[in-house]
Amino acid sequence: MPAAEPTPPVDPTRSEFRTIHLFRPQNQLGDLLLTVPAIRSIRERFPGSRVVLVVGRQNAGAVLGQRWADEIRVVDTRNFFGVAGGGIRGLNGPRPDLAVYFTTVSYSRSAGILVRWSRARERVGFDPVWYRERDRAALTRRVEYPGAGAAPLHQSDVSLLLARAVGAGTRPEPPYYVPDPALRASAPEGAVYIHPGAGKRKNRWPAERFAAVARELTGRGLSVWWLGGPQDGGTVEAATGALGMKLPVVRGESIPMLAARFARAGLYIGNDTGPLHLAGATGCATVGIYGWTDPAEWRPVGRCVRSVRAADGKLESVEPRDVLEAALPLLAEERCAVG
Repeated sequence: MPAAEPTPPVDPTRSEFRTIHLFRPQNQLGDLLLTVPAIRSIRERFPGSRVVLVVGRQNAGAVLGQRWADEIRVVDTRNFFGVAGGGIRGLNGPRPDLAVYFTTVSYSRSAGILVRWSRARERVGFDPVWYRERDRAALTRRVEYPGAGAAPLHQSDVSLLLARAVGAGTRPEPPYYVPDPALRASAPEGAVYIHPGAGKRKNRWPAERFAAVARELTGRGLSVWWLGGPQDGGTVEAATGALGMKLPVVRGESIPMLAARFARAGLYIGNDTGPLHLAGATGCATVGIYGWTDPAEWRPVGRCVRSVRAADGKLESVEPRDVLEAALPLLAEERCAVG
């Protein structure tokens, strides 16, 4: 695949960097949270600039209330009218000096259009040739995406490449999500949350194995809760049936409330899906269970994160003892203790 066009780096010392727009409006909660180190790096490198973060409506709760930007602009990229509304706002609003378009392994055409319609003087992103797409963002600087053949690069480091292209790129210290203090105060302390579901079926570890882990943890006197999401397809019910006893279930809570729970939790165990990344970002002791996705690239950002993956890369090859061997030491680590 052709390399990105050689273009001069953005000069971060230039006085025109008064306004910076950062774009990450795609649907995936985990991908947004993996971008947070890069977003914060730009925020901290340019403290005098006005930073506007553009995100999708479905994940807005993961950024609203955080100090990563001066303004959070929410758009709905799931339909034409949402994209058009966001684009019109960009066309009619003040022209930013810099726009950074964050992408991971997928390319959002609607987000690219929003970047173009921002009319930013400089528009920086990964070369769309990598995604076999045309340049819908009209980038003024194309950064080469770290390609095949190299060692896997964690997705947060991939996003930091874009931050470096504009003169930032230093990884900030965790936590990467700070819950609302009032919500945190209302959350139970020391609970263990187990999420047996995932929107993608191929990311779901067998429910009976989650039940085996829950059985061991409840046997140790821990307060274990199931976590159920709208796309989990009955996994909590299946795990409950395999366990043979009922545990409390958390359903339908907002992203900020979930984050507050995780920040006071003793442990989180789950599949590779959005809540796993939210738990890790709060500093919660977190264990992710992986199959076809590689945790070297996709584990959550956080200070107390462990990943479990079988040598053959198959989810069904992970045993309950493997998960417990990763989880139990985290419960004893002082730096992972509930604060």
